[in-house]
Amino acid sequence: MNLPFSELFRRNSPRYQAQFLEEYCVDVDYDATPIKAGEAYCRLWLVEMHLAKDVDWLRERYPVVHAAIRFNHDGKSLTVPYLAEPGHLKELTKENLNKVIQYNYPLTPLFPFNNGLVELQAGLFSMVNSDPIGKFIKTMGRFSELLPVPNISSLLKIVEPIYRGIEDLIGAGEGHLELGYQQTFSAAGGGGNNDLRAGYLVAILAEENQINPDTLCIVNDSLKVVPYKLKEPAFGRSKDFIRDAKPLEGYSYMLFRIEKRTSQDWESLTQIKELVNKAQDAVFDGNYDKAKNLLLPAIKIAIYSSPDLIKVDRENMVLKIQDYLSEIGLQGASTQKRSLFSIMQRLLPVLDDRIEAELTALEQIFVQ
Repeated sequence: MNLPFSELFRRNSPRYQAQFLEEYCVDVDYDATPIKAGEAYCRLWLVEMHLAKDVDWLRERYPVVHAAIRFNHDGKSLTVPYLAEPGHLKELTKENLNKVIQYNYPLTPLFPFNNGLVELQAGLFSMVNSDPIGKFIKTMGRFSELLPVPNISSLLKIVEPIYRGIEDLIGAGEGHLELGYQQTFSAAGGGGNNDLRAGYLVAILAEENQINPDTLCIVNDSLKVVPYKLKEPAFGRSKDFIRDAKPLEGYSYMLFRIEKRTSQDWESLTQIKELVNKAQDAVFDGNYDKAKNLLLPAIKIAIYSSPDLIKVDRENMVLKIQDYLSEIGLQGASTQKRSLFSIMQRLLPVLDDRIEAELTALEQIFVQ
């Protein structure tokens, strides 16, 4: 599946600024260390979409962001489309039509970054404000919301029709591309400035001499501007800019955020969770052989064949689950049933040579 904006970008070449905001320009602390392949989970967000005042939005036109994010999943390239629309139009009045509509749209599920590249393409469109188009947009927006859920594998069949429906919508609604943005991120250590890392990135329809990028900052998940250049404090972390920050007005822009997490949403791993529950039930029923000889091997295979886990978590999951099952019955102990999330909060047990050899073999069999 091709990303959707190549032709539009060729026909419309708006001048814009695009940059990753430095940590000292953001009002919250986060780890901006570049992400190494196989060590973290990521999620992309559209934090804000804003049309300039000179676009007559919500009277005749209103903002819509069509995004498509491509990353590797289960050894294949997967493109996840998304349509972000303002919603709740009836609640807006003429007095606040020029204000930013802020939503924090999750553009992707929390996906494991194990290899390859992460590519983001997004277009900020102004759409004709009409009842039929509005209903179509709202419908496609609801379908888009089905995509950024934890279990990616279960939704692959509906990606294509949603993707094509959004493309048809943009054409039917006389969508005008106000601003386009395209960026490709790679794992840490590539030698460029496009390392995949947590933080905020913004694309603004503005020439370089119109906005000084050193004056931009993030306050309460909103793009702001201060009347002076922001510099990294020599000692500690200064938040003085929060007091002086004002909304950026008069420009169309899109604000994105890359989220980084070191753990998956464990309860979303339905196949593994169900097997672990069955293994616990078997132990509590006194059927230790079934848990040890049938269900535990099935759990290991499910973990190592899952495309929703980073490499380091495969081994950790097996060790913690196996250790827990031993605790509740394989070695005679007893306790209450626990969730997969709870099991994953346990301390990591010692890895002996026999288990290490077994997990290495599983890695070679199931992980490409």
